[in-house]
Amino acid sequence: MKKGAFFKTIRVLAVLLVAIAIALTLFKLRPKAKRQVPVEKGRLVEVFPAKAEDIQMVVESFGTVEPRESLKLVAQVRGSIVEISSTFKEGSFVKKGTRLIQIDPRTYGLEVKRRKVRIKQSEAELKRLKQELVNLKSRVKIARSDATLAKNEYLRLKKLIERKVIGQSQLDKSEQAYLASQERVQALENQMALIEPQKEQLIASRDMAEVLYEQAKLDLERSGIDAPFDGWVLDKAIEVGQHVNVGQLLGSIYRSGKLDIEVRIPAKDFKWFPAGLGQDTPVAADVVFDNAGQQNIWSGHVARVKAMMDERTRTLPMVIEVDDAAIDGQKVNSFRLRPGMFVTIKIKGKKIDQAFVVPRHVVYLGDIVYTVKENHLKIKEVNILRSFKDMVIINEGLSEGDLIVKTPLSSVKDGMRVRLKTAGD
Repeated sequence: MKKGAFFKTIRVLAVLLVAIAIALTLFKLRPKAKRQVPVEKGRLVEVFPAKAEDIQMVVESFGTVEPRESLKLVAQVRGSIVEISSTFKEGSFVKKGTRLIQIDPRTYGLEVKRRKVRIKQSEAELKRLKQELVNLKSRVKIARSDATLAKNEYLRLKKLIERKVIGQSQLDKSEQAYLASQERVQALENQMALIEPQKEQLIASRDMAEVLYEQAKLDLERSGIDAPFDGWVLDKAIEVGQHVNVGQLLGSIYRSGKLDIEVRIPAKDFKWFPAGLGQDTPVAADVVFDNAGQQNIWSGHVARVKAMMDERTRTLPMVIEVDDAAIDGQKVNSFRLRPGMFVTIKIKGKKIDQAFVVPRHVVYLGDIVYTVKENHLKIKEVNILRSFKDMVIINEGLSEGDLIVKTPLSSVKDGMRVRLKTAGD
């Protein structure tokens, strides 16, 4: 063996001996194990304190906003549209009395004048007949006087003929004159008798002329269509120059500040409403519209309760009235409530004194709640007054300040040890 390889082997053996010596030394110096009794720490739980509060019950439902009063504008006369108001367009606000649409009024204006002339003609006829009656009365008076004179002459001649003073021919002529005067009186009296029917006919003709005159004025008035109230235009169906017929739809508007929402309330929620609901008992309600995550809320109230339940859904229809956020066409709220919106209705019902509102998941099967007292689990039976969405309202079984376990637990027993979760856990 060469000398270099020998020394290399000696160095390796030396390193191994030193390593063995160090290992034996560390083994002898190791600490001896001590027996320890295990300590039960319990499950780590998160809790929150029970807090009693006065709660107002809220019944939620959904509905579509509808106008309380809407009006379809319909042509009542025929003709061409000659003018349309600049405010008469969809979505615009119109003031009461604004002339929205004008149908060509010229024909109807001429008809008014024609009917007025006809009234004057009838009145002139009545005046003529009245004067004719006056004249006839004078003629009758004269004819009666003439008849009286003829009669007296006839009687005088009749006495003379008995004394043979005059001849028979002279008496006959006197008698003929007397009969002729009687005939004239009768003819004039008959003519007077016909005056009254003629007068009644002329009066009827005049009254009919006045009726037709009023009808003509009404048609002239109907040629212009005015806004009957402050409102909003829903739609417009005509243009200037278009010819319209009677009954043709021109557009529609709805009254500003008058909106309704019909909702349907399940029978199980009736108990949360105050007694006498629908009998002049005001019940407030919030109308909520979710606009891209931003909620807009209007105050309303239960206006009326329908008389009949829906047999199919077993729900009771109610109507919520809400004021539209518009005064004189200006928006008060940042977002105006409009017909057609699908909204959430939150009806404010009874008030419950000193109840507890807790998350639904802390109440377990059998209506029990896990609480913690002095680091031990206490199982409490509670009375659930109402389950609403993800919350539960409890009116019995909890006390103010009880620490309710928020952490989901399973396989637990009353009195088991637990640890409260802290910020560092």
